[in-house]
Amino acid sequence: MRKAAGVATLVLAVLLAATVVPSHGQAPIKLRQTGFRVLYMAPVYLGIERGFFREEGIDLEYVEIQSGVLGPASLVGGQAHFSDIDPLQTAELRTQGYSLLMIYNLVNRVTLDFILRNEVADRLRVTRQTPLPERFRALRGLNIGITRPGAPTDIFPRYFLRRAGLDPDRDANLVQVGGVPALAAAFRAGRIDGFMLSPPLPQQLEQEGLGRIIIKNTAGDVPELSNLTYVAHVVTKAFARNNPRLVRAYVRGLQRANAWMRQNPTDALRLLHQKYFTDTSPEVLRLSWDALLPAISRDGRFTEAGIKAYLNVFETIGQTFRIDTSEGDLWTNEFLSGR
Repeated sequence: MRKAAGVATLVLAVLLAATVVPSHGQAPIKLRQTGFRVLYMAPVYLGIERGFFREEGIDLEYVEIQSGVLGPASLVGGQAHFSDIDPLQTAELRTQGYSLLMIYNLVNRVTLDFILRNEVADRLRVTRQTPLPERFRALRGLNIGITRPGAPTDIFPRYFLRRAGLDPDRDANLVQVGGVPALAAAFRAGRIDGFMLSPPLPQQLEQEGLGRIIIKNTAGDVPELSNLTYVAHVVTKAFARNNPRLVRAYVRGLQRANAWMRQNPTDALRLLHQKYFTDTSPEVLRLSWDALLPAISRDGRFTEAGIKAYLNVFETIGQTFRIDTSEGDLWTNEFLSGR
C-alpha cells in the first residue's frame, strides 16, 4: 500500500513538474483541494467563490471528505494537490516515510468544541463553569462520536480522558460515526452522548436546545491548546519542489480571501451560507464566525514555537517524536511572499 501511494505521488509530481502559472489570457490550471466541512476552511471556500484563485491562475476544485484524517491520504495517493493537516499528523507521516510540507498556517488554536446532549449534561451536572478537571472526568463512560480513528475528533477526547487519569480504550466508548451530517444525526437520535467538532455544528445544536457545549476550545477553555499551530494547508514535498510558482499562487489566493473575509464579514457569511453551510441558519453561522475568527491566522505564518507547542501537548500523554521542527522539514514560510 505504501509503495503504491509513493508511486502515485511520484507520477503526479512528474506530470506537474513542468507546469507553470499561466500568463494573462491563458486558461487557469486545474488543481484539487480536499477538506472537511468546517468553518475555518472559509479562506478556501471564499477564494473559490470570489475568484481569487482563478485570478492567480488556478482553477481550484474543492472536494469534501468525511474526516480530516483522509486529507493527507488524498495527497500521498495522488488524488489531490492541497489539503489541511495538523502538525501531529505531519510528524506521524514523516516517521512513516511520507514527506508532506505545511505551507500556510491556518488556525492558531484548537477549535474543536465538546458538546453533550442536554440530558447527559444534566445527569452529570456539568457545565462550562464546572472546573476543567471535573469536565474531563465527566467523559468517563460516555459514548463519544468520532469521524474516524486517528482524526482530531478522536485524538482530543482521548487526550482529555488521559488528562483525567483515565484509559480512553477502557473508560469511554469512542464510536466511529462519520462526517458532519452523520454526527448531527447520531446526536439528535441519542446514539451518541457527545462529540467534538469545530464550528458551526456544536453551536447549531446548542442553539437548537439539544445540547450544551461543556469545553469551548474556541474560547480557550484548555490553555495548552491555545497559541499553537492547529491546522495548516499542506502539499507533498515533491509538489512544492516541482511547482513553487503554483504553490505561491495558491497561497496568494488564500491570503487574498483571508483579508477579504475580514473586511467583508456580511458578504462572506452570505456566500458561505448559500454554498457551503445551507444546513446552518444565518444566526448560528454568525455566532460561529465570531467564535472562530480570532483563531484563524491573519498572515499564514508559522513559528517553530507554535509547532513545538502542539506536539508538546501529546508528549504529556506519552506520544513523542524525534523529529526536526525547524523550518524546512515539516513546515515553511517560503511561499508566503513573492512570485
